[in-house]
Amino acid sequence: MGIRNLNKLLEYYGNAKNLYFSGREELCKACFVTGINDINIIDEIDNTRELNSIKEMISRLEMDNTGLITRNEDLYPEKLKNITDSPVLLYYKGNRSLFDKYKKKDLKNIAIVGARNCTEYGRKTAYELAYNLARNNINIISGMARGIDKAAHLGALDAGGITTAILGSGINVCYPSENRDIYRRIMEKGIVISEYGLDENPLAWHFPMRNRIISGLCDAIIVVEAREKSGSLITAERALEQGKDIYAVPGRINDKLSRGCNNLIKEGAGIVISPEQIMDDLDIVMGVTDGFEKNKNITLEKDLELLYSCVDYFPKNIEQLMCESKMGSVQFFKNIITLQMMNLIDEPTKNVYVRR
Repeated sequence: MGIRNLNKLLEYYGNAKNLYFSGREELCKACFVTGINDINIIDEIDNTRELNSIKEMISRLEMDNTGLITRNEDLYPEKLKNITDSPVLLYYKGNRSLFDKYKKKDLKNIAIVGARNCTEYGRKTAYELAYNLARNNINIISGMARGIDKAAHLGALDAGGITTAILGSGINVCYPSENRDIYRRIMEKGIVISEYGLDENPLAWHFPMRNRIISGLCDAIIVVEAREKSGSLITAERALEQGKDIYAVPGRINDKLSRGCNNLIKEGAGIVISPEQIMDDLDIVMGVTDGFEKNKNITLEKDLELLYSCVDYFPKNIEQLMCESKMGSVQFFKNIITLQMMNLIDEPTKNVYVRR
């Protein structure tokens, strides 16, 4: 029936039990009083009042090692109770004790979101931000999508930190399927959360709804890369409505994936310079960070150093690099292969190179 209509009826009846046992005539009255015009909702309620199917669902949750928290329980995050259209139920897999940390405010929570089809620069930035923040006991929240979300979760996991994934599908449906390994890793130390029950498909309208939970749980949100109209900006808008701090990673003005971030900065969002700056803004005591250039202290031979200095976090093709380095083709290809073998650069697409 949709979360808004459900919340209207729950407010009218006072609790779920009264709604569940309400007669059809009373349901008609409740829909009229609350302004619900869809008569099909009454049929939907009638069709779901089948205890055997509910018991079967609960049994499946137990077999699948899936937990369930209602909005009336003490462990339900207080931050979510205060958002518009707060979820009635939260299904979860993983570390249940994280709900207690959310409740007691023992944990700082930062959401990192951005484009699915991100650049190598965006992926690296999201990873290193998450890595350094997670090393300092900050919970990294994201949506387990491709691109920036995936990089943020990986950064937190590789740092041995905590991360929370909010799904736009059923709690037992890993979407996209390529993230199955991340899905398993998150459950080992962090937590996977969804308001959608078992077997729910990742429908398009689920994701904007999912974004309100991401913004609702966090203390601040960082947008790494986003087009002018994107789901990441919806998350930022919800965060703004909820009074959260918003940060954006600046990008080149001619890059479509940077326009959303640059517009956020224009409208007053904080500019991300480093993990240390984010922690300082949020009054978090800084422990350790690795910075943004792990390879800055490596000593290279002159020719290798010259070529490496030309490679950027933004992709460059062979023609650009040969022109900038002024190397002959034999010398160039020898050096580019050496830098790859030293794990200093990557080739994300054929004949295009970026720093690691």
